[in-house]
Amino acid sequence: MIYEDLKGKKVLVTGSSSGIGAATAVMFSRQGCFVGVHYFRTKAGAEKTLEQVKKCSDGVLLCADMREPGQVRQIVESFAKQAGGIDVLVNNAGSLIERQPFETATLEYHEDVYATNVRSVFLATQAALPYLRKSRGNIVNIGSVAGHNGGGEGSGLYAAAKAAVATETIAMAKEFARYGVRVNSVFPGFIETRFHQRFSSDQRRRKVAAETPLGRNGTAEDVAKAVLFLASEAADFITGEYIAVNGGLYMRA
Repeated sequence: MIYEDLKGKKVLVTGSSSGIGAATAVMFSRQGCFVGVHYFRTKAGAEKTLEQVKKCSDGVLLCADMREPGQVRQIVESFAKQAGGIDVLVNNAGSLIERQPFETATLEYHEDVYATNVRSVFLATQAALPYLRKSRGNIVNIGSVAGHNGGGEGSGLYAAAKAAVATETIAMAKEFARYGVRVNSVFPGFIETRFHQRFSSDQRRRKVAAETPLGRNGTAEDVAKAVLFLASEAADFITGEYIAVNGGLYMRA
């Protein structure tokens, strides 16, 4: 799968030390892109991602707490300086953090979930927008099917945060269209990454796979393919939309 128009593009992928972010960063590198590999705590994972990136193209390692405005501005500006601009921003950083039901969830947990999943998208987008305006680039936000169905047990606040990302995507698409900047999102379903290794039991993983029409759980590469499509010229007339990558588990009219 080659998108010739992506060759030479400067792509910043937040949360790319593992899982969907890592797969996305590597897949962009295979298109000949200069890739920004971001991490917060998992430096070893990010270094491994960058190693894979450099087998195909080039890139840089970037560290920041995406909840902190100053740190976000610093890595965005650093990437833009080293890359020579920004063409694509992939807002992937986010986490369930832990399972806490609404009934007993702490305010601290509520604030952290929204900061990690929603504030991070706002901060990165605002910092990158001046560069994206110049390049008439685009943004791909990573949401979740949980934003549609409310999530599983103890993940309601995460689901609500991802629903906010979905609405942000539409609002940004409307606002940034005047600059020629497209904004879309991908809603992964049950994807076999470290996320579900940590938060889902083996029994649940097998159950979801059995219930999925395509007969399996997804991979990080499945999601990355959708991100690349939305970032490419193949999606030039698509903005404010989302692609659900879930094997048909959740369908809509």
